[in-house]
Amino acid sequence: MLIQSNHRFSFTLVTVLMIVLGFAACSKSENLVPQSPQEVGQKETVFQKHLRENTQWLMAEDLGSGRYHVVGAQGTVVNIDKALVNAAGERVRGTVEIELIEVYSPVDRILHRKQTLADDDGRIELLQSGGAVYVQVYQNGAQLRLDGRGELQLLLPTANTGGAKENVELYHGEEIGEQVRWKPTGEPVEVVRSQNRNGIEAYLVLLQGILGWVSVDVIYHYPGEPLESIELVIDCELPIEITPTNAFAALYIPGLTSAFELMQVGPQHFQLIGGQGMAIPLGATQGTFIFAGDYGGGIVCSIFTTDFVTYGKHVERIGCSELQMLDYLGFRNALEALL
Repeated sequence: MLIQSNHRFSFTLVTVLMIVLGFAACSKSENLVPQSPQEVGQKETVFQKHLRENTQWLMAEDLGSGRYHVVGAQGTVVNIDKALVNAAGERVRGTVEIELIEVYSPVDRILHRKQTLADDDGRIELLQSGGAVYVQVYQNGAQLRLDGRGELQLLLPTANTGGAKENVELYHGEEIGEQVRWKPTGEPVEVVRSQNRNGIEAYLVLLQGILGWVSVDVIYHYPGEPLESIELVIDCELPIEITPTNAFAALYIPGLTSAFELMQVGPQHFQLIGGQGMAIPLGATQGTFIFAGDYGGGIVCSIFTTDFVTYGKHVERIGCSELQMLDYLGFRNALEALL
């Protein structure tokens, strides 16, 4: 087993950046006060807070014959044309409420727990994303659905992810706990100039019959050496029991719009593998690891950049001296400063 940690920056660098930017860090991990599971369960986790603060509820007036149009905070356009029906199968008229979540940046990918991993019949693929959105529609508190005869059109601005990418495909999201695993549809995604957005370039997504999470992605073919696995181990006694609900480990590749979440395989052990014997093409490159555990009184976390080994398994270990405790705002700003 090979272990390599060149160019490793512990959270001391993050603390310096935060002081420069005016953000204050809290106490070191060894001074954290453990809280009971009951106390932790009564508090909103960092992931729940980020989701709540970034879920948009947009009122849409009927433009005639069941047509609706709204624009999200990050420019996502939702156009609905005679596509909505209620639980009884009746065509919907009148005002509706559209629930919209936009995920474009690596920081949002991490805090929303929406990693860019696809499951193609057991074959795990790394994705480079052109954006992901969640869409649901309601009327009088009741969830509506698409009946397949009409159309729901999404426009995802390419500028949000660094411009248009080639060979982009549509993926539907399957929610697995806090995470989403993306399933390929085989449908190519067209790049258009939107008249509704003053000529802004966007990915055009057409939905019929399906609402929820969708993403536009291209499989990530990095020209790196193959790795068997990438692993992260927390070698420190934490004030909480780590679970997929209250903690995560993620890997960000600088320069990409992607964040790959590692699967928890032990009490404080996380792993990224290729699936069905597939190697991970990240050898001899550089990545940034993010670990965060929300224990109710703060976020135990570490962010550092490292060089990957050229072959075999890459294992990183985090000791107590490399952990800090931040509040939600401090952790989010630390991510934004480094990613």
